[in-house]
Amino acid sequence: ACVELLEEENIQIPSWICFSSVDGENAPSGESFKECFEILNKSKKVNAVGINCASPHFIESLVCKFKELTTKAIVVYPNSGAKWDGRAKKWLPSMCFGDEEFELCAPRWRNQGAKVIGGCCRTTPSTIRAISKALKETS
Repeated sequence: ACVELLEEENIQIPSWICFSSVDGENAPSGESFKECFEILNKSKKVNAVGINCASPHFIESLVCKFKELTTKAIVVYPNSGAKWDGRAKKWLPSMCFGDEEFELCAPRWRNQGAKVIGGCCRTTPSTIRAISKALKETS
């Protein structure tokens, strides 16, 4: 639907489409990423694809998977790894990444093929500073 809308509205600015993943293998709808990329790869309006608001534990494998499925730029901005309980409407403790883990992982994600790296839910400005610092130091 997003690709169709970009075409129908003749959008002339660069765009990207990102997915979340609760299992590190598929889109939340249950569709395989392969099915999704078959559509995205045909679009000249979509310049990049990525993964957002997914656990940082999934990012390495998803970047590798996405590299196999597309030649488009890859964007990653994972959450902290905390889990959201929609019924209780609160964050649950889990294996969260701190700034130190983001600092260690960001260069690996870049080296695997991620072109844009950031953070989503439960990351902070200090997380983004840690990512930026790590990427500058290892470039």
